[in-house]
Amino acid sequence: MAREVQKLARIVGAAIASRRKQKGMTQTELAERLRMGADSLSRIEKGVVAPRFPRLEEIAKALGCRVADLFRSNNSSLQERAESIADILRPLPPDMQDEMVFLIEHMVAAMLKSQNAGQQRSRLVETTGKTECSR
Repeated sequence: MAREVQKLARIVGAAIASRRKQKGMTQTELAERLRMGADSLSRIEKGVVAPRFPRLEEIAKALGCRVADLFRSNNSSLQERAESIADILRPLPPDMQDEMVFLIEHMVAAMLKSQNAGQQRSRLVETTGKTECSR
């Protein structure tokens, strides 16, 4: 394989493996869904072989994502992630897009608040050596 194709094969393979694991599936389970051998799926996930587009479509469908998502590496930039969100929102009418942005804003705020509370608890334990339960 040419160098760029090898790089893409590794990115796609890693994305497939990552999404499969997120879904709690084994290679054997995904391979059975795709009607292919687990050894063939293993070679795809390792980036040894690059799947053809019809196979990519089948894999994406089985993993509940878009084919384009399989070409994004785990260290995708914020811009790529934003584009991914835009792609997801694009089919919705503008008013529903606005509602989704509102929900995302509130989810992020709640996650940050929760994260900050966890960090504060950790600092308390570090400085006092006590947890709330040990008081």
